[in-house]
Amino acid sequence: MKNGNAQLPMLDVTMLKFATTRVLAVALSGFLNFIPLNFTSFAISLPQPWESSDFLELPVGFNSVHTLSDRTGLVEPSQTARLVVTSYNIHSCEGLDLRVRCDRIAAILSRTHADVIGLQEVRAGQEEQIARILGFHVLFARADHVGGYEFGNAILSRFPIRRSDVYPLGVPHHEQRVCLHAEIAWPGDAGTVHVFSAHLGQNEKERRQQAEWLASNSILENASFHNAPRILLGDFNEKSRNGIVNQSLASYQCATGRSWTAFLPIVYLDRVYISSDLKFHDFHIYRSGRALIASDHAPITAVLLKTTDTH
Repeated sequence: MKNGNAQLPMLDVTMLKFATTRVLAVALSGFLNFIPLNFTSFAISLPQPWESSDFLELPVGFNSVHTLSDRTGLVEPSQTARLVVTSYNIHSCEGLDLRVRCDRIAAILSRTHADVIGLQEVRAGQEEQIARILGFHVLFARADHVGGYEFGNAILSRFPIRRSDVYPLGVPHHEQRVCLHAEIAWPGDAGTVHVFSAHLGQNEKERRQQAEWLASNSILENASFHNAPRILLGDFNEKSRNGIVNQSLASYQCATGRSWTAFLPIVYLDRVYISSDLKFHDFHIYRSGRALIASDHAPITAVLLKTTDTH
């Protein structure tokens, strides 16, 4: 997930993340002693306004980030005119309570009513457990071995997956990264949508190179993908909302909000990028009590429309 600092060596950043997670876990344990057992109903419900930004061009009526807390779900189930996408760094399904629970992650994802989900920090096999609970199609791409596990990105889809590709984004002497691509049937018609799940590095120089690769003719600008809308989901490990990643992806519209840490949100690491043939209809950060502890990130969800749709 990684609130990385370009000036810190990788080991120091990893230790910082570990220490932060453990401090939050201790704080959470103390907090739980003072609240009722039905903690899953606890939520932060205050909306967080968008900050002005050159790279965020929001349509009329879409001028705020909604922090969702109701227990009935994020949006109504998808209709054929729109696509609901979620990006979630699941931290290997290990929560701030130090419990590894795929079922908890799946329960959170079900409340977003997402049609397509991009996951990061997935241990191999976890994506299958989550997909089985949701009844989704699933892809996994191994990036590296971490803590004795194969570790990478996943894409889950309510709709059939027609093809897939894996693009290495690894830089020498750093944790290896990948971008996973899926061509997915657009609901309700014969078209498709190209979905990418990426997880960029902690070091600024590393991220710059990875962002340039993403924006190249080899990945997002591959001529074979220009026949359909493109959606890039992921944890981009960039604290600045208008930094090097957005500069490289300047032709894509971006939606983001404070998603890390889930328990105490301070930075905008998780993002949704869309090509010009799509538009944002709505955007949410899901913060139920369960989501506050299930991972160190909160899931972000965008409702997307094709630009030809006027409704």
